[in-house]
Amino acid sequence: MKSHHPSASAKTDKIQSILVIHQGALGDFILALPVLETLRNIFPKAKLILMGFPRILELVHQRFYADEILSIDQRGMASFFFRGGALDRALSEFFSTFNLLVVFGKDGEGTLIGNLKQVCQGLILHINPFPQWTERIHSTDHLLRELTRYGFSPSETIPRLFLSEKDKDWGKSFYRVKGLTEEEKSKAIVIHPGSGSKKKVWPLERFLELIHYFQRHFNSRILIVLGPAEGQEVQKAFGGIEWELGPTAPLLVKGLSLLELASVMQGCHLFIGNDSGITHMAAALGLPTIAIFGPSDHKIWSPRGEKVFIVRKEMNCSPCSQEKFVQCKNLECLREIEIGDVLEGIRKLAIQL
Repeated sequence: MKSHHPSASAKTDKIQSILVIHQGALGDFILALPVLETLRNIFPKAKLILMGFPRILELVHQRFYADEILSIDQRGMASFFFRGGALDRALSEFFSTFNLLVVFGKDGEGTLIGNLKQVCQGLILHINPFPQWTERIHSTDHLLRELTRYGFSPSETIPRLFLSEKDKDWGKSFYRVKGLTEEEKSKAIVIHPGSGSKKKVWPLERFLELIHYFQRHFNSRILIVLGPAEGQEVQKAFGGIEWELGPTAPLLVKGLSLLELASVMQGCHLFIGNDSGITHMAAALGLPTIAIFGPSDHKIWSPRGEKVFIVRKEMNCSPCSQEKFVQCKNLECLREIEIGDVLEGIRKLAIQL
């Protein structure tokens, strides 16, 4: 039986199980949270399962959005990405149990959805994850617009992450081990100097200069986040900083899962970072967030939150097309950003340091 598109008149009590397939990176997933929140609110009694990358999905596992999470890389899943082959029997039976499937992917009638239609009796919604570059609509607004094509009204436009009490206790334990009090944590400034792309990184010497400025003028403790995506240049620049600056040095935060990092960042005073998934995560946790943008189009990809300020320089070549992004070696858009621009962003957010 072929799947069909639902409409606003679809009876919510008929939808008892929902599967959402999202294979995007951390930032893409965060920006899609309002779609998941809308589904949760429209189908409050339905069991909702997410399939994607577990290291990302654990942020929402049994934390409002997802009752269960599954890996997209599991055995048998590859058969659904090939046209005309035999589909994995166990997964075919599994997919057939859902009343509603929501698939984030570029190709609405592509191989994955085509194969799902062979085994599923339920409704299938295709969400194109990327807006047209020339349209310059924010990614979250685009995703919600995709959902409204099926007759569903969005209930939220700001991505939000909800940590459990266990998560918060883990964060408190982390700070106790590191010797920081609750008050010091509440005044802490989180700085993430890396990004998944080297071309989105503000010059490292500016980050170092900013940290020295904070140390000279403010009492706030500084947390420097270093993740596995950071290149050797970032690791080398910041890896030994706590020994160089002594007991009042910034605290290096390394080797944590995304959920652990979220638990550590939650409740901090301020976050400063590049265009990266971690910056989106900070905004979704409700942290006042300074996002330093270079080649990316801030109108499409900026993080959303209650207190977010985008620091950027308007250049003749802005916004950067994909072709320009690959070819550009100067990155003036990032090099032109000064420490004063970041401090001005903090002032405009009305953050007291």
